[in-house]
Amino acid sequence: MYPVLWETPYFAIHSYGFMLAVGILVCAFLLYKKSPRWGYNPELILEIVIILGLAGVLGARLLFIVLNWSYYSGNWAEIFSLQGGGLSFYGAIILGIGGALLWSRWRKLSFLKVTDFLAPYLLLGYAFGRIGCFLNGCCYGKETDVFWAMPAAFIDNAPRHPVQLYASVGVLLLFFLALYLRKYSYFDGFQLLAVIMLYGFLRFGTEFFRAGEAVWMNLTLAQVVSLLVGVTILAALITGKLLSKPGGKFAGSS
Repeated sequence: MYPVLWETPYFAIHSYGFMLAVGILVCAFLLYKKSPRWGYNPELILEIVIILGLAGVLGARLLFIVLNWSYYSGNWAEIFSLQGGGLSFYGAIILGIGGALLWSRWRKLSFLKVTDFLAPYLLLGYAFGRIGCFLNGCCYGKETDVFWAMPAAFIDNAPRHPVQLYASVGVLLLFFLALYLRKYSYFDGFQLLAVIMLYGFLRFGTEFFRAGEAVWMNLTLAQVVSLLVGVTILAALITGKLLSKPGGKFAGSS
């Protein structure tokens, strides 16, 4: 593992933060290039990417702290340290959606159409973030004897599932799937909901290989939440598709 990529007597570049930054920059570049096709000013898209980057990291950190308050309540200095990871993607989604909503109203743009444009790139950014987790050694997997097992220096040197890479590869595939699903967007907001649903089901699956404490029926808290999110949004998408058909509530509405 390489938690520190480069270190000098004055500062250090940590792999986790570096990969988060790379992910945001790659997404910003791609969104900037593609924004004219969607009728958006590229400069405005860079503006919302910056807002979402800041809101996402803040929301992800806040939710992680809330979920692990028993630790942080006695370690206040650790609240402001990201060297060991400590971000929750659902927190990034929640505060990111709030930031996008306020920005869309300020710029007088359709919130749902803006989020449909941005949504797949949440997955791409997440893929880079999980590589950062792998390099950092956090968010480690369960112990295993499979030949591709790797140690997680963050905790010990026991061979473990490289679950961070499972998640990174899986979410990268979902990114391309989300781009493909653009042609099947039956209503505004479809892409955002589809992306959250796909992530929920992926997270539910990868958690089987990740070290964590079971809270219900041998499922971790992340699995319970992800399953509820995935199933709920799947039902919403099916309902939205039915209502978008001729004669449905959405059909012909203005």
